[in-house]
Amino acid sequence: MRTLVCRSTDEVAAHERVRYWRESVHEAVVEMDVLPTIRSDFFSRIELCPMTNVVPHRAEGSPQKISRGRSEIARGNKNTYYLISQSRVAWRSQHAKCDEIVRPGESVLVDSRIPYSFEFPEGLDDLSIELPVSWVERWLPDPLLVIGRALPATMGWGLALRGVKEAFTPFELARTPLPDELLEDQLGTVLALASGTHTPRPPDHDLLDRCLQATRDLLVRPGLTGADIANACGISVRTLHRTFAAAGRTFAASLMHFRIQEAARMLADRRFRMLLIAEVARRCGFLDPSHFARQFRRVCGVGPCEFRRGAVGTGQGAQDRGVDFLHSGA
Repeated sequence: MRTLVCRSTDEVAAHERVRYWRESVHEAVVEMDVLPTIRSDFFSRIELCPMTNVVPHRAEGSPQKISRGRSEIARGNKNTYYLISQSRVAWRSQHAKCDEIVRPGESVLVDSRIPYSFEFPEGLDDLSIELPVSWVERWLPDPLLVIGRALPATMGWGLALRGVKEAFTPFELARTPLPDELLEDQLGTVLALASGTHTPRPPDHDLLDRCLQATRDLLVRPGLTGADIANACGISVRTLHRTFAAAGRTFAASLMHFRIQEAARMLADRRFRMLLIAEVARRCGFLDPSHFARQFRRVCGVGPCEFRRGAVGTGQGAQDRGVDFLHSGA
C-alpha cells in the first residue's frame, strides 16, 4: 500500500507556525517563500502520497501568498512540474507571462524552473500533483504552450481532468488498490487531451484492434497497465493512448469493460457456478473483490451475486441477455 505523509502547524506552538510551514513546504514540495496575509491564528496542513512517478499533495490553510523567484530556483536542486487547482475557492496565479484568476476546479500547470507567484486570498485549498519533467514531456509535446494558463474545468476533457485530479487526493490514493502506472496513465491521457496540445488525427483502426485484442488477451493479469499493452503491441505508451483517444476511448475504460464483460460471462455460465465471486473477480484481473462488486454494479445495474442468480437460475436465455446487455453498453 502507498504511504500517506502529513505535516501540520498544529504540531508546533503558535509563534513557530509560519517558520514550520515554510520548512514543511520546502521539504514536501519545493523551495518557495511563504507570506501569510493574516498572521493571527495561522494554520496550514499538507498531506502527500508518493507514487511511482508522481506525488499528489493536498494542502489547506490560512490565506497566504506563495512565490518562487530566481533566488529560490538557484538555491534548490529540484526541477519538476506541478498541476495545481483548488476545488472550492478561486486563487491567483502569475507564471510564464500569464496572470490568471483561477476559478474553482480549474488547473494550472507550473514549471518550477520558471518563477511564479500564487495568492490564496480566501485560504489555501490546494490539490497539486508533482510531475517529473520527463513524465510531462512524454505526454505534452510542448509544455510551454500549456504552463501558466488556466485549463477550463466545466465541460469536455477539462471536466474529465477535474474529476481525475480531484480523485488524486493522498487520502484516497493511500487506500486505492489499483497499480500506480494504471492511475498515472489515466492522468497523463486526460491531461494531454484537456490541454489541447495533442495533434488531432484519424483513428488507426488496425492498431486500435491490435491494442483491444491484446487488452482482452491479458485482462486476467492483475495490475495490467498501458505500458504492458504497448509492449505487447510493439509501440510506445504515448502511441497507445493516442490511438485510444483518436477513437474517443481510453485504455482504462476499455480494460474495465472487458473485465466486467468476462466476469458476466463466467457468472452466467453454469460451468463456473461453484466458483466464489471473489475467485471470479481474481480470474478477471481484479485485485480487490469489493472494487469488483462496485464496478460490476455500476456497469450492469445489479451486483454480481444477483446477476448470477438471474442468469444461471433462468437458463441460457438469461445468460445471453446478460452478455448482450454488456455489449450494448460498450
